[in-house]
Amino acid sequence: MKRREFLKAMAAAAGWLLTGGVAGWPGLAGAAKHGYYHIVLLSDLHLPWRTKKFPTEADQSEVWEQKQQLLENLASWEDVDEIAILGDLAARFGIEEEFVYVDDYLSCLHAPWYAVAGNHDYAYEDEPTEEGKLQRGTRATKQAKLAAFTKRYHLPDVYYARSIGRYRLLYLAPDGFGHHVELSAAQLAWMEQEIAAHQEGPMLFFCHAPLMGTLRNYKEHINTPDTTAQPADALSKILSRCPQGSLWLSGHTHTPPKNDSFADDSVNRFNANLVNIHNPALDKRHIYTNSLYLYGSRILVRTYDHTKGEWRDDLERVYES
Repeated sequence: MKRREFLKAMAAAAGWLLTGGVAGWPGLAGAAKHGYYHIVLLSDLHLPWRTKKFPTEADQSEVWEQKQQLLENLASWEDVDEIAILGDLAARFGIEEEFVYVDDYLSCLHAPWYAVAGNHDYAYEDEPTEEGKLQRGTRATKQAKLAAFTKRYHLPDVYYARSIGRYRLLYLAPDGFGHHVELSAAQLAWMEQEIAAHQEGPMLFFCHAPLMGTLRNYKEHINTPDTTAQPADALSKILSRCPQGSLWLSGHTHTPPKNDSFADDSVNRFNANLVNIHNPALDKRHIYTNSLYLYGSRILVRTYDHTKGEWRDDLERVYES
């Protein structure tokens, strides 16, 4: 979004506040103070780091420094109301040794946070094959790891929902245990009920994997069943009924801002009412994050370059409802 459009959005938000908009957002002191509700999106932390990707101590030190810089930047942002974590908190196997790092890292966040699990948090056995490859877990081991993740981070349930003013937030779990991020029939039925019951404002869907077809096929594995939320056909039907201005927030593909489909609505748009917002991995030498700014009738999406310490104005987008 261009700077002129952003100023128009701010003016509209100010008018909404003057007419009592924040009064409809019980308990949201942040919205009352700065005129919007700020959610930072974090995805694919892979804590402490992926040793296969960064095998040397120098590599790991460089990546760790970037992750520490991210924490420092977030701590300096006084307008953050909460943080959404979109999965793959653990580096590779979803084991205790990794989650100790996750726990320590999350304890440094200076705002409330809500999480969903990614495939590396639950989907694999604790040990690799003799060749060093990941082994997919059984249904029983996946179910146990997902339940442990839910308990460890004090989540309301495996999947859950909450409201911020007129916005309804759904946190989706990979509880189908087939593909990497597959939703169960019970969760799909719950989603249908949630959408039917909340038509008064946009919905935000937090899920580790993106929706099918919302990226260009820039790599062989993009837009496949294991790199998208499943079951794709059922989700397409259910999501066709969501309110105008809704967003699907995802990671999983590690799509960077330099990719030409990272923030291109011509490909990111899933249907007339819903756009997929892709979030880059944080297990990188160069880190970016997206932020959502919730206003009364629109959402501003902004991207921050934590390595350079600057906002990417060319990637700003606004979605109205």
